[in-house]
Amino acid sequence: MPDRRELFTLALSAASALGVAEVAAAQAPGARSGPAHMSLAECIALCLKCHTSCLETAAQVLATPARAEASLVVLLLDCAEICQATANSMSRGSPVHLAFCGACAQVCDACAAACERAKDAAALKACATICRDCAMSCRHMAGPMH
Repeated sequence: MPDRRELFTLALSAASALGVAEVAAAQAPGARSGPAHMSLAECIALCLKCHTSCLETAAQVLATPARAEASLVVLLLDCAEICQATANSMSRGSPVHLAFCGACAQVCDACAAACERAKDAAALKACATICRDCAMSCRHMAGPMH
């Protein structure tokens, strides 16, 4: 699992690969950034929902010492952080929000997989579902590069 520095390097590299002109074109009025049913506002809402779910789930995991697996807690917190940063980048119309969406999709997928591997934890299963929804939404926003 990449650390935070690697994730942000990935996001910046992807933005460079896209080129500012391509990102600007993707943000042009009438441009499609995903399926017709997936709006920017919906993606922002899913990122914020995932952010909250991951923070709450990390707190629950930490409150149950028998389940307090450090790597899972770190991944939940990393997922919450990238979801917040991605929502922020979309909200402000950042020219690199597509790169954030791509990185967010990767981290959400990893977090969902880790939560699904956890035993007998309904909160972790619910968090996994939200992470999968966020990953799908962000992947649609990021477009064909992811």
